[in-house]
Amino acid sequence: MEEEEDDDDEVYSYGGGKGYKANKQKTKKKKEKPTQPQKLVPSDDNFPTDLEEGTTQTELDWLTKRNGALRNVTDQGNRRTCWTIASTRGLSASLVIADRFDPPDANLSALHMLVGLIDKVDTTGGLQNLEHLRSFMINWGAVLEEDCDCPQLALESKKDSSKPKPVLCTNKKKAKQTRTFKVKDLIILKEVDEKELMRLVNLGPVAVTIDVHTAFSTFKGDGIYTGPTNKCRKLDRHMLLVYGYGTDKLTGIHYWRVQNSAGLTWGMNGYGKIVRQISRGTEANKSLFTSVIYPQV
Repeated sequence: MEEEEDDDDEVYSYGGGKGYKANKQKTKKKKEKPTQPQKLVPSDDNFPTDLEEGTTQTELDWLTKRNGALRNVTDQGNRRTCWTIASTRGLSASLVIADRFDPPDANLSALHMLVGLIDKVDTTGGLQNLEHLRSFMINWGAVLEEDCDCPQLALESKKDSSKPKPVLCTNKKKAKQTRTFKVKDLIILKEVDEKELMRLVNLGPVAVTIDVHTAFSTFKGDGIYTGPTNKCRKLDRHMLLVYGYGTDKLTGIHYWRVQNSAGLTWGMNGYGKIVRQISRGTEANKSLFTSVIYPQV
């Protein structure tokens, strides 16, 4: 399906962050309690139609399926750095699931991404073009948090031209070689096919983007986010992780499980549910996700 283009989409960047004040370029360790599996069978009227062919699995939760696939919920605050968080966590999950390293070591640095692309972001950290992220992850890769000594005040340096430009940690002279994790490619799907997304999520958590409206930024509880009303104004673009899927027992609504980066007050302790396309009514209602991003490792 083709993605609708807003007339002013070019001025939006990927960032999110608390407040979501129409962010244009010019301007605990708690975990979600998993629900009990919905025992749907193919003969049920409500059996989901977006599953992979030949499968009857209607529930998936990487939070419980693989230890360490997801890190604890974080809070990006007012910085529009969701893309650094979702991209590094998506890569971390892929490396853990592929047994490239153990979960305690899979803490990749989001700050490394920000400093590496400091010339490509606005003063709040928002990244407009995801191709810059793709190029960086291919050519430079990610580093572990323990190996990253990038300056925490990188954005402050960008705002003040009198301060020196932050130096990427892999460019600094060190006594030991910094271990880097490059990707073969970073796939960016701008036309969202939720059947393809289902296939990808079966392999591991996947980063997606979504348009932010007030209903999303203030979403709380264990309900299902079903999208904005016609009166809602688009505030920003945002990137987060899809880590599973399921079906609500009472309503029969099919949903995606997501991990946000807005702290523990969003959704249910930082986790949430977003309606899948097949439960949005008619075929004219496309996916709420605007793109899908995943690494080839």
